[in-house]
Amino acid sequence: MAPPVQLTLLDPRYPSRLRNIERPPASIMVSGGTIEAARTVAIVGSRAATPGAKRFAHELAAMLAAADVVVVSGGAHGVDEAAHRGAMSSNGRTWVVAGTGHKRCFPKKNRALFDEIAQGPGAMIWPFGEAFSAPSAFLTRNRYLVGMSDAVVVVQAGQPSGALNAAVWAQRTSKPLWVVAAAPWLRRFDGSGRLLDEGALPLRSFAPLFESLGLRAQIRPRSDCGADALPGAPALQPPPPLSDHESATLRATSPKPRHTDAIAEDAGLSPQATTAALLTLALENVLVEGPPGFFRRRDAHNR
Repeated sequence: MAPPVQLTLLDPRYPSRLRNIERPPASIMVSGGTIEAARTVAIVGSRAATPGAKRFAHELAAMLAAADVVVVSGGAHGVDEAAHRGAMSSNGRTWVVAGTGHKRCFPKKNRALFDEIAQGPGAMIWPFGEAFSAPSAFLTRNRYLVGMSDAVVVVQAGQPSGALNAAVWAQRTSKPLWVVAAAPWLRRFDGSGRLLDEGALPLRSFAPLFESLGLRAQIRPRSDCGADALPGAPALQPPPPLSDHESATLRATSPKPRHTDAIAEDAGLSPQATTAALLTLALENVLVEGPPGFFRRRDAHNR
């Protein structure tokens, strides 16, 4: 990694989004490409996210990056890491707003990822002193992360959690807040339900978010896995494979609507496991629900 550059508030290269928040950091350290962009979206979520949530974050980030939207996140395991890697799979830009100084690395297992991002066109951003490290810094970091973003997407959030804290900063600063609903039996992610109850925008597919960013005309359905994609977008790295339960559930569906009970029977799964898998596949736009309780494949191709 090239030595980071220090930018103070008096430096014209200091990011304009961060300069305009209340109480911006007096200086930051930066490695990588430019930290200005026409559009930026933060994608945050649990470090212990489900495989389906990480796939969703990866694919969403890939689509945003392909549309020249910078994906902002905190570099943690789980949803954050999936978002960074998704953006990179489209050869797009992603910014890591770190919760430590540049001489510390958290999590240590993501050092290689951070080094790759710091080579550009993405960027590593450290808003703390060079050797600083403290648990409270991650809450302050979330304020800066939200400040660098035009909108915030929460994929899965516990209660309490860092993702929930970032969502609170989005609410306080009137940034658009989108939340992917967690299955009600996944109680460890009930922070997502709380945010939706408080008026956050539900994210059920990519299209509403893209429309809010003024990118509606660029969206078209993908034929390979049923998610939204952009014409002329670079080929994406495939998202992580489906879990065993999701694969079994998908095999038990067809282009014609089938009831949840019939899918569960053919998949050899419990109703609870089948419903969880169906929700994940529907969020990824692989399956479509309709009428209520019935699911069908978006297209006739197996994944």
